Amino acid sequence: MELIANDRLMSYINEVCSQVKFREVHREIELELKIHLQETVEEYLAEGFSEDEAVNKALTQMGNADRIGKQLNKVHQPKPEWSILVLSLFFVSLGLLAMFFIEKQGLLGFTPGPVPILFIKSCIFAIIGAAIITGLYLFDFRKIEPYSGHIYWGTVLMLVLSVFTGQPVNSTNYLTLGPVSINFVEISPLLLSIALAGILHKWDWDKPKQMLQGLLLCVVPLLLILACSSLTAAIIYAAVCITLMFVSGAKPRAFLTLTSLVSGIFVFLIINTPYRLQRFMAFINPEKDPSGAGWLNLQLSQLINGSGSFGQGLTEKPDFVPGLHTEFVFSYLTFSFGWVAVGVLIALIVLFIARMARVAVMVKNNYARLVLSGFTAIFAVQFIWNIGMNLGFAPISGVGLPFVSYGGSQLIFNAAALGIMSSIYRRRNILQTLISHKGPKSNY
Repeated sequence: MELIANDRLMSYINEVCSQVKFREVHREIELELKIHLQETVEEYLAEGFSEDEAVNKALTQMGNADRIGKQLNKVHQPKPEWSILVLSLFFVSLGLLAMFFIEKQGLLGFTPGPVPILFIKSCIFAIIGAAIITGLYLFDFRKIEPYSGHIYWGTVLMLVLSVFTGQPVNSTNYLTLGPVSINFVEISPLLLSIALAGILHKWDWDKPKQMLQGLLLCVVPLLLILACSSLTAAIIYAAVCITLMFVSGAKPRAFLTLTSLVSGIFVFLIINTPYRLQRFMAFINPEKDPSGAGWLNLQLSQLINGSGSFGQGLTEKPDFVPGLHTEFVFSYLTFSFGWVAVGVLIALIVLFIARMARVAVMVKNNYARLVLSGFTAIFAVQFIWNIGMNLGFAPISGVGLPFVSYGGSQLIFNAAALGIMSSIYRRRNILQTLISHKGPKSNY
């Protein structure tokens, strides 16, 4: 019997769906109901009942369509993941507070004007970020998946252009598009995370040929990022690759091979690049060159050690350290609010990462799981590295504190990641199994 030809069954399904306000899930509900009803009807037919009797029994077993529809409406009611959004709002607000006082105290290396430009720009970027989160929350993230290959090769092309036509700015190649210069290398890990999630979520890592192809897909952008002289972005991207390979089911030898290759490349680059080697040695022993390579490490250590349990307050001006509004805003916050407040901040950061990881685990769509796993890796590396280098536990680099450090492009792309996360969370139950198929007499 063709289920679609039975008007009573289709009418029942339509009545159930009419109670579910989230229309994007109607197709999945309809499919599950069709499968369950058809199985139930066929089993009653096999017991010798007529078609009308089998349909009646199947509908009676399912129960009232209005009641089931209302239950499904509760299950599939779209709502944001408020804990992550509230935490990110707190981080942004803390960053705005820091920008205001850093500029007011003249800690930017130049005399501040009557208008707090840095603070105003940060507010504008925050508003733009909020609009991006809202727009992407309403957007169906599944529409991105078919374009994963286009995003991958488009990002690779932009990296190639950055290598050969980019202008060096602070040792990183910026891509010039007309009057605008973009640090495309910095945002490439996020774009590649989205692209590789769509490519690898159905990848068969058991086949040697596919394993080799998967490794090449990961390594090619890595080499281009390194060619743009951005070791920081390369490490973040490498963490994304290893995470996605693990979540997509790669065997240990696959991501161990990538890890060994990446580690060898990084060690080689540090040893053979004088300024990187100098920076690394300053991290190991800053006292060896206190007025040169180790000066910044010692200044940060002095700033942190003078903070106290409750800080020096926002009115106390610390000694000048370049980059207090960007890479070293954590040191400024520690100096101003003290170790107790910063301990709370670190706990909230851990909670933020844990919540991102939890959403990645709970979603039913494998593509969405990989996307969120990549985002979690990006945020985790950035948070850990920035805090580590401010506390003297990691080499100094250009990685900022997400949502807190000044940087328009960083804030906008972090907001885009949160927007996609919100879109995924909104649709987290779309592919959830709605009905048990363990027999005709199972309860819905």
